Amino acid sequence: MTDGNAEMSRRAFLTTAAGTAATAGAAGTAAAQESGGGGGSTTTVTVGPGGDLVYEPGTNEPLQITPGTTVEFVWDSDNHNIVVDSQPDGANWQGHETIENTGFTYTHTFETLGTYEYYCAPHQSAGMVATIEVVESISTPAPSNVPEVPDSAKTLGVATTFAMVATLGLAFFFLKYGGDYELDEE
Repeated sequence: MTDGNAEMSRRAFLTTAAGTAATAGAAGTAAAQESGGGGGSTTTVTVGPGGDLVYEPGTNEPLQITPGTTVEFVWDSDNHNIVVDSQPDGANWQGHETIENTGFTYTHTFETLGTYEYYCAPHQSAGMVATIEVVESISTPAPSNVPEVPDSAKTLGVATTFAMVATLGLAFFFLKYGGDYELDEE
């Protein structure tokens, strides 16, 4: 192999490696942008699920959403309503005070940051009260049931990474310095 051919091979190798890395980076960025999140989404609250006197989610712990989220309230049992007890200054949520039955739906888009408290008038004394918190970003707690990665798997990962880097290093070396060897013909 002559020096000109070695240079072209090295260039081709580096161009291909750079192109592959750029393509993978662009694909990762596009996937992250598509997954998105935040405002503009829709969340469902079930009113009286299975006949229980609760809003699900919202009764046992606050429902957290971001500004611009539309909440769809879906009645799963009869004789419920939504009476707004308190809301942040500047918010315009009216609730739905008319008693409705199974199958009814009501939606509202929450824009103002803060805490919204509401209840079902016929069942307030039974504990059918709930809270919605509109926050800038939703924090996700760390899951408690994630399995620990064994040390042997970590060691295997490090060894595999080293082997891959060593192979790429050798490939580069052979592309740069390798070539045809002239044999003495006698």
